[in-house]
Amino acid sequence: MNYLIIATVCFSLSFGLIKSQLAGVPSDMVVELRLLLAALIFLPFFKKSEGKKTLIAALIGIIQFGMMYIFFLRAFKYLQGNEIVLLTTSTPILVAICSSFFGRRFKWSYLICIIFSIIGAIIVIWDNVSFNFLLKGVLLMELSNFCFALGQVLWREYIGENDSQLMTSAYFAAAVFVLPLAVINTDFATFSLSATQWLSILYLGIIPTGIGFWLWNKGAKLVNSTTLAIMNNLKIPMGILFALVIFHERINLANFTIGSIFILTGITLSHLLIDKVVRAYLPDRN
Repeated sequence: MNYLIIATVCFSLSFGLIKSQLAGVPSDMVVELRLLLAALIFLPFFKKSEGKKTLIAALIGIIQFGMMYIFFLRAFKYLQGNEIVLLTTSTPILVAICSSFFGRRFKWSYLICIIFSIIGAIIVIWDNVSFNFLLKGVLLMELSNFCFALGQVLWREYIGENDSQLMTSAYFAAAVFVLPLAVINTDFATFSLSATQWLSILYLGIIPTGIGFWLWNKGAKLVNSTTLAIMNNLKIPMGILFALVIFHERINLANFTIGSIFILTGITLSHLLIDKVVRAYLPDRN
């Protein structure tokens, strides 16, 4: 349980940190740097292993970490950290949908859960913002959620174990995939980071992306599926709390209250309708 609590705190801090400290930094470069740092954390565990599994881990890493983080970081251009947290609520439902590709039964009720979560998030976000601007942020987050959900399911189906050396392959492959985008979309003539921004990137790469996932995977093996599901959802109120208190983000209280009711309804329905096997997957990203 302690592993999960520490990991949740690490994850929850990152939402407000990205928005407050890295808003003006090219998002693809932020992704590249944090993936490289995470890969370096796991590098001591890397050794010669079965080539097939290493290749599969690399391909999954491109989806679960590379593509996911590209969409995730770009969403911060349109949304606040607390809004990003709310939009991650559809991830477990998308895991259930993706798992149906591998023989598990698809239920149309999954879509109802997603609709409740998205409607709730839109209500929270809707505050004198143009619809097109809002829609871009929501679509980017849902693409991020889908990539992360698909990566979780593929990892479970084709690898199964949470092997540190395979995680190294996943992170390095994701970093290689993102590198061309980071180079193309960064103006190196003007690119510079303050000491605070470097510290923020170091934190994101080493703590949540690197150590945080390891702590979560370790803790997930020691608790039952109900506890795991509760801890997975705990990052939502914690992420919002940190974004508001530490990073001084603002919310429309009426919108936030009404939207949260929709989101909580979606979460409750997902726990009632989604097979418990889904709750054994990895946590939401940050």
